Amino acid sequence: LVISVPLSFFGGIGGASRKGILIKGANYMDVLAKVDTVVFDKTGTLTHGRFAVEAVHPERYDERHLLHLAAHVEHFSTHPIGAALRAAFPEESTDGCQVTDVKEIAGHGITATISLEPDASSSHSVAVGNTKMMESLSIKWHECELKGTIIHVAIDNEYAGHIVINDQIKEDSTIAISNLKSLGVNRTIMLTGDREEVAKNVAEKLHLDEY
Repeated sequence: LVISVPLSFFGGIGGASRKGILIKGANYMDVLAKVDTVVFDKTGTLTHGRFAVEAVHPERYDERHLLHLAAHVEHFSTHPIGAALRAAFPEESTDGCQVTDVKEIAGHGITATISLEPDASSSHSVAVGNTKMMESLSIKWHECELKGTIIHVAIDNEYAGHIVINDQIKEDSTIAISNLKSLGVNRTIMLTGDREEVAKNVAEKLHLDEY
């Protein structure tokens, strides 16, 4: 008895570690056996923490041109949203267009002047940002029926459309949550600093109990 009890704990801790699960000690295994609630962080845990363009809704021009100009404006941005826009239009770095007068407005977005190739004389003033930026420029913007981070684009002081960007849910998150419930976890909760509509969308997709 004296040997078998600690040996069982060590066997459990070792078996868990082989599956990539770190358990700090035997007392935590006792607690885990009684767990009925699990709380998750969202970004990087249930999601990849990697933003991607999910939809493009142009009002003027076409989808490709809207992405083209938005990607150029975000060329110098280190924000994950800027990276997502550049990834959606990889030609941005090689198409020869010139970007000048770049201004980043904290909490709003970025404005820039873009000279298009091959006609370098054809330039556009482009603003890429949130609804606050559109309102500060007195530009009437449109709501989007999709959930996510909505990036609005104005070209030459006219509304040109919006782009929907979302963090991507991990492929195995749904399976993991389903498996936890089958093991007796009856309450799953997600905590996030993201906006409520984004949190709600992720929670509904993963069938979480609360967010």
